[in-house]
Amino acid sequence: MSQRNEPVKIASIDLGTNTALLLIARVEKDKVIPLHNAQIILRLGRNIDASGLIQKEVFDKVLNAIIEFKATAENFNVDKIIAIGTSALRDAKNGDQLIEFIYQKTGIKIRVISGEEEARLTYFGAVSGLDHKILNSKITVIDIGGGSTEIINGLGFEIKNLASLNIGTVRITEKFFKHFPPLEEEIKYARDFINNEFEKINDKFDFADSTLVGVAATVTTIAAYDLRLETYDGEKVNMHEMRFETIDEIYNKFKKLSIDEIKKIPQISKGREDVIFAGILILRDFMKKFKFDRIIASDRGVRYGAILELQRIKF
Repeated sequence: MSQRNEPVKIASIDLGTNTALLLIARVEKDKVIPLHNAQIILRLGRNIDASGLIQKEVFDKVLNAIIEFKATAENFNVDKIIAIGTSALRDAKNGDQLIEFIYQKTGIKIRVISGEEEARLTYFGAVSGLDHKILNSKITVIDIGGGSTEIINGLGFEIKNLASLNIGTVRITEKFFKHFPPLEEEIKYARDFINNEFEKINDKFDFADSTLVGVAATVTTIAAYDLRLETYDGEKVNMHEMRFETIDEIYNKFKKLSIDEIKKIPQISKGREDVIFAGILILRDFMKKFKFDRIIASDRGVRYGAILELQRIKF
């Protein structure tokens, strides 16, 4: 890949199943230097599993979020705005309608990426924020999104294996959890479904002696909760290490909480209170099944990887 040395400013939008994320960053050689981060919870993927459609009322929510993000990007005088769509837009029958609607209103074209491409960009985004000691070892990145979960194996910046599984916080919540706290029966059915998805990669990945790195809101929220942060701080969350026992303890606490009780926890963003338990469940069962004793939180992911891809930086 060619390398660009001049610094540029790029705005990267990640339109996920649950959340829209904005990153404005300066790129210098092999570094993505964040200048501004923002998130808006849209629940783009609400009822997609049942109806196959993005709900019409969501169109305007997405438009308002993109307009807000575009205005912020222009205030930073960015050189380019890029927008990525993931699981919900892959699955929705009317995804193309939303993409055209946003383009006509804002001039921003959302590029829908495949599950494998999402995994690849997630990996490069995640490892771009790791220290050199970890980069010289085997790495496994897990990205628990609203509609899918990406698993990526690699060594440094070289990807060895990747997979995209149809389990995510919104998908699992809507499919299985009708009560909060969830019933034991609901948890059992959810775990069976999740672990059936994990079986698809059981013989394809070598997780031995691998450092587990977690990106996206489930892991960063758990990290903020473990750190007892009153307000989210990406610098403190990034590289925060948690042992399996901590994840298991958080799982056992959250499975007993009502929505109202979860809402009172300062680290849980508004709009995430009903789906955070599903994310904790996915993470806990992944670590248990594949015998990971710790996880490192990364505040990076697809939006970082998309910038690196655009710049075609040679690492």
